[in-house]
Amino acid sequence: MAIAFLLDNTYKDVHDLLSEAKNYIKFVLPNLRQNARVQDRLAMTYHATRLTSRLLEMMSWLLAQRAVQKGEMTSEDATAMGFTITNDDICRFQEEEAAETLPDGLRILLKRSNDIYVRLGRLDAQMKRAVA
Repeated sequence: MAIAFLLDNTYKDVHDLLSEAKNYIKFVLPNLRQNARVQDRLAMTYHATRLTSRLLEMMSWLLAQRAVQKGEMTSEDATAMGFTITNDDICRFQEEEAAETLPDGLRILLKRSNDIYVRLGRLDAQMKRAVA
């Protein structure tokens, strides 16, 4: 029961962050890119894409865990289908996320998403150990 509560709360956090990121990328970032240097525009685009990838990986993992909790699939099936926190280079924190050249809003979204990503990575590893 505690895991279901944790998953529900984390799902809400990720869903809210996903909505914030969508609005930021759609409405704020284009204006910031207009007057930025080419290398800064590339960095903004790169990190916005990484943010999106991180959020989508977390959301898909959470949805799969909901399905496991509801008995719609097993933990083994979820892992076999690739619903895992990969901690790969695209989603894992990179030092450039803290670069002063990135807009504050993007840095904040990257930090918040990384904090949840690390937490879910630990939870994913814990759940895999419990199943093994």
